[in-house]
Amino acid sequence: DANSRLCMSSAVAGYTRSLGSDGPPCCYDDLDHCSVAFLIGTNTAECHPVLFQRLLKRKKRNPKGLKIVVVDPRETDTAKIADHHLAIAPGTDLALLHGLARLVIQDNGFDSDFIDAATEGFASFTQTINAWTPGKTAKFCGITEQALRAVGRLWSRKEGVLSLWSMGVNQRREGTAVVSGLINLHLLTGEIGKPGAGPFSLTGQPNAMGGREAGGLAHLLPGYRLVTNPDHRAEVEQAWGFAKDSIAATPGLGAWQQVEAMEQGELDLWWVAATNPLVSMPDLERVKNAMQRCPLVVVSEAYADTETSHYAHLLLPASQWSEKAGAMTNSERRVTYCPSFRPRHGES
Repeated sequence: DANSRLCMSSAVAGYTRSLGSDGPPCCYDDLDHCSVAFLIGTNTAECHPVLFQRLLKRKKRNPKGLKIVVVDPRETDTAKIADHHLAIAPGTDLALLHGLARLVIQDNGFDSDFIDAATEGFASFTQTINAWTPGKTAKFCGITEQALRAVGRLWSRKEGVLSLWSMGVNQRREGTAVVSGLINLHLLTGEIGKPGAGPFSLTGQPNAMGGREAGGLAHLLPGYRLVTNPDHRAEVEQAWGFAKDSIAATPGLGAWQQVEAMEQGELDLWWVAATNPLVSMPDLERVKNAMQRCPLVVVSEAYADTETSHYAHLLLPASQWSEKAGAMTNSERRVTYCPSFRPRHGES
């Protein structure tokens, strides 16, 4: 399993459930063409500063040509540049998205041609959101109905709506549902698959997208394929020259499932590379106790004295990205070749 399990797995599941594939349908150039930038669950100014500066420069060049909406309970540096800051109560973002969708339908701002040609389940979706009236949504989210309606009008009447999100959505309890709720707004309005429009997940680390594309998560195969899909398994078996049915049909263990397996004495070897689970995992004491039950814990690490390294039976020195050639895939799925520029250190 890969670190995306703790970072981006809600985006993976949301894209796959709503669009059939975990391939973000946007690129950075969309920032130069959108008329509305809808930021939710992201403090872009601090977490994606290069992207934020691109957005900020465009706003300064043409203040009327770009409306920025920020959905965040806090008044962050990102929220300070917003035309509309919806300071919703924590955990109410899915209700907000349902309320906006209802306003779009009420305002006749939906794209019926796109819905008929490219989507399914519209009738059941309208039943789901019907209860989220503007008054109920505003009260539940802790914002004014006027502010809600103003943002609803942007979704209904503007061409080029680009939504951007990160950990504030991905790492909440109902993260996958919120991702799907956001994508539903794009499907409802037809704001997807054209310049300046679409749902754009901002990855949490360099190459988080690359790990997903390479099949780094326990339920994935390379190229947005699923372990549980027999056609996908057959394609990879053929490409790799494997015998038919040699790839198991059952997904491997996710990161937390691996911890549970160690607790039960079901894991004989746990190999940790390029991550520090005794910082990033929840319930650290439980993880420590589980690791102590595993017969062999191997840690590949480039840094000395990390928390996880103290629980390793075998500690292997790892080289840094600068010490080896490789490829990195960013949020827009652009693959960059990264040559090494210094020799490896010691036995790494």
